[in-house]
Amino acid sequence: MEQLLNVHRASMPSPSSDGSVVAFLSDIPGLPQPYRVETRALPAAESTYQRILEVNERIHFVRFAPHGQAMFFGRDHGGDENVQLLRATPLGAPIVDLTAQPAVRTMFGTFSDDGRWIGYATNERSRGDFDVYVRGTVVGEPRRVLEASGHFEAWDFSGDGRWLIASEEHSGFNNELHLVDVAAGTRTHLTPHQGDARYINARFSRDGRTLWVLSDVGRDYLNVATMSLQPGVPTFVLDESHDVDAMEFSRRANVLAIAVNVDGWHQLRLYDASDPAHLRALTPVDLPPVVVSSMEFSEDGRWLVLGAGRASLPDEVFRVNVQTGHAERVTRSDHAGIEESSLVDPTVERVRSFDGLEIPVLLYRPRGMRTGERAPVVVWVHGGPEGQATPSFSPVIQFLVGHGYVVAAPNVRGSTGYGKRYAHLDDVALREDSVHDLAEVNRWLRTRPDVFADRIAVMGGSYGGYMTLAAITLYPDLWAAACDIVGIANFRTFLERTAAYRRALREAEYGTLARDGAVLDRVSPIHRVDRITAPLMVIHGANDPRVPIGEAEQIVAALRARSRRVEYIRFENEGHGIARRENKIRAYGDLIRFFDSVMTVGGT
Repeated sequence: MEQLLNVHRASMPSPSSDGSVVAFLSDIPGLPQPYRVETRALPAAESTYQRILEVNERIHFVRFAPHGQAMFFGRDHGGDENVQLLRATPLGAPIVDLTAQPAVRTMFGTFSDDGRWIGYATNERSRGDFDVYVRGTVVGEPRRVLEASGHFEAWDFSGDGRWLIASEEHSGFNNELHLVDVAAGTRTHLTPHQGDARYINARFSRDGRTLWVLSDVGRDYLNVATMSLQPGVPTFVLDESHDVDAMEFSRRANVLAIAVNVDGWHQLRLYDASDPAHLRALTPVDLPPVVVSSMEFSEDGRWLVLGAGRASLPDEVFRVNVQTGHAERVTRSDHAGIEESSLVDPTVERVRSFDGLEIPVLLYRPRGMRTGERAPVVVWVHGGPEGQATPSFSPVIQFLVGHGYVVAAPNVRGSTGYGKRYAHLDDVALREDSVHDLAEVNRWLRTRPDVFADRIAVMGGSYGGYMTLAAITLYPDLWAAACDIVGIANFRTFLERTAAYRRALREAEYGTLARDGAVLDRVSPIHRVDRITAPLMVIHGANDPRVPIGEAEQIVAALRARSRRVEYIRFENEGHGIARRENKIRAYGDLIRFFDSVMTVGGT
């Protein structure tokens, strides 16, 4: 486990104006920190990475400003997610803390094309609301250009800097776009609609008269559309039968890049956007199937830089030549002596649930299993619920598989990546239908000749932690062991105590205490704790702003009062999840020993 957790990864790249330098995050020191590398000889070995900033806190992003005038970073403290905005010139001038408000969360947004301005949002005025600000990249004080109740984010400046697109977030499946006059501070609501609809990744066109946007208004899947700068509906220009997860636009090159989600893998495509009504596909990108985590064009439009990987390839930085479609690896991080060929990619299986719905499952099997051999199983439930199990590199999954376990990662109803209808099948009173899906996955696994039917565990983080607790309370006889990482035990206390800026977004998914309190109590595992018989491990960070530590404390105290087996790891310097390598080594090492003690790997 320690060897796999020492596999270094590179992610969230940002190219310089001409793409000759790429800044990115790497976990070399044990938690994400910013580095840069020159692109003259690729792939660049880790020994050539240059560390930009040295702090003992997590860095959330690093971005080059246009024209190389400055570099920006986001940093929190102890995992509290109150990100602060830092600035430096690329040549190593002293770091300036632009926000310096540890109790305030800053959400970086965008740069103006001339590199003079940044747009971002903070909850400085009210902890439950995010206002939009503009300030100079090098000099000048912040100026609030949009103040309102709700959660707003800054997305894109028009080419001339006159306009700023802001998104008003209602939930993971519903948002609005507003056109902000930067000088006047006035706004126009562009997307009046009924019901849930998404308008995401909005980018101004080259001439500034229209917007490129991903939307699912009036349809099931997110697709590429254009919009005018007046209130109205989008005009779709692509009609994919899958969600388009991400889109970026180069105004200089007039090129659009999209990532199409097919069972969690991404197909990367480039289009000439000269005629918005008739996108022209450019040369196909020669990139193998990967999961794209981020992408950004260089300012000159020549390069598209990606953070990407797959289960058998820990995340690295890639770049694509926009004209030729040729993709090459930018970084070659230290993988602690582990060969990529020794890692396992999943297959995609389909399981019929209780009502006939088909549930996709990513299935990881140990290499070299012979006919007649059986293995214990860990069912790995993703977070969210607006999330998806994807074939990304996970050191824990790879260790489990290498250690003799089968790992099944289902995308139960409510998961993203399969359209809007599928994502809404677990809303509010339907919450436990997704738990019934887990039971059906368990029963399907029991029919397989390569599985020990009585050795199936369940684990997950965040919402996956809730699903884990719900599974062992609703179906106690099906599960041999469980692990809850930063999960919800009690929806009532969770909604009362989660960070103020998240409450409205979470209520849109789970329901409100005033209207749906009875449902929320019914589906909360804490009220069925007597039914838990499976040994349980609980892992949580004391600084978690999303799912406060009280959720773990409740479930642990309730089980200990009943003399049930529960093991608890609390980290004082972590938030929502485990970011520091030394903590991962402890937590996941203990987890494997816990599962082994219950399920006896190697039995016949």
